[in-house]
Amino acid sequence: MCNYVGHKMSDNEAEEDNIPDAATCQERCSEFASITGTDEACAQFFLQDHEWDLTRSLNSYFEARTSGAGVHVVPGSEDASAIITIDDQAVSALDGRKRRWSSGEAGGATTSRLRLTASPPRTFSFITWNIDGLDQRCLKKRTKMVCKIIEMEAPDIVFLQELTPNTCVYIETKLPQYQLLSAGADRDYFTATLLRKYRVYCDAHRIVEYPRTSMLRNLLCVEAHIGPLKLTLLNTHLESTKEHTAVRQEQLKECFSRLKATSADHVVLLAGDLNLRDSDVTAVGGLPAGVSDLWERCGRRKEVEFTWDMQRNTNLEMPGRFKPRLRFDRVYLRATDQVTAEHFGLVGLEKVQGTQSFPSDHWGVQVYFGINQTQPV
Repeated sequence: MCNYVGHKMSDNEAEEDNIPDAATCQERCSEFASITGTDEACAQFFLQDHEWDLTRSLNSYFEARTSGAGVHVVPGSEDASAIITIDDQAVSALDGRKRRWSSGEAGGATTSRLRLTASPPRTFSFITWNIDGLDQRCLKKRTKMVCKIIEMEAPDIVFLQELTPNTCVYIETKLPQYQLLSAGADRDYFTATLLRKYRVYCDAHRIVEYPRTSMLRNLLCVEAHIGPLKLTLLNTHLESTKEHTAVRQEQLKECFSRLKATSADHVVLLAGDLNLRDSDVTAVGGLPAGVSDLWERCGRRKEVEFTWDMQRNTNLEMPGRFKPRLRFDRVYLRATDQVTAEHFGLVGLEKVQGTQSFPSDHWGVQVYFGINQTQPV
């Protein structure tokens, strides 16, 4: 949790709804209500919140369960935000319904569409993104777009950098399907790791402070699992600018030391806005044995090389003709025999509607992984 109480960002501009025709809306409401055992008021709440996408709405319904979670309809409410409440009785009903779907008792068509199963996942996806929460320009709209992209892409694990207390509260509110672990919400800015509920389970987390930082930087360490797959997730934002190269390299050494000290049966992801130049990696002795740079491992595609790119991203301005392009945001993986990185791409490449800004001055990095099915169950 962010554990922050303060002023939430406001947005006075109405959103444009992507609403299909009335007959389609009615059909999706009826199907949602039939599948979930709720009614059309509940169906409208979730469908409207997910642009009438039935699959995403159903996923959100079953995943939007906090402690003591469940869903039922409050009769007689005209306010859509008041329709949903939580109770323990509904949890048991939902769990029973999921078990029936898993065993195929709910009927062929529905079971085929939802494909619910008790088997461990065979894949997972990941995003790391510096969302530039310190820049106040169009901050609410930019943060809203970050949330929308995360919701649309549905990554299982998200590393965020440059959250502020206000953006943290907003993100946690907009993405209830994720457990949010922050690295210090009492600071001006910080990192956070998001784990998709009922897919990724947190076992422990801690914060490692960097002793010589002058920029409030630290390392957020999370131990988690996806089925039998054990994960150590290292999310960090290393010291910025050439003037702080020596400190950044010390921090990188600390990250590599933590990575190497992790139990051999854990897959380790070290990622974030590392502010690295290739010379930094060389200066600390290169990558540890068994560690891969996933941009390199996934083919070194030039179109996804630069994550801070002033030739394509116009959020920041620099006088003169020189526009730097750097690979600041990186993803390192240890234990590639347990998982396979299948795709490396970028997100956040389109400007936010109604603005001249991209969601951030950094592109987000997205990686898809396959899980080795020889892992013990």
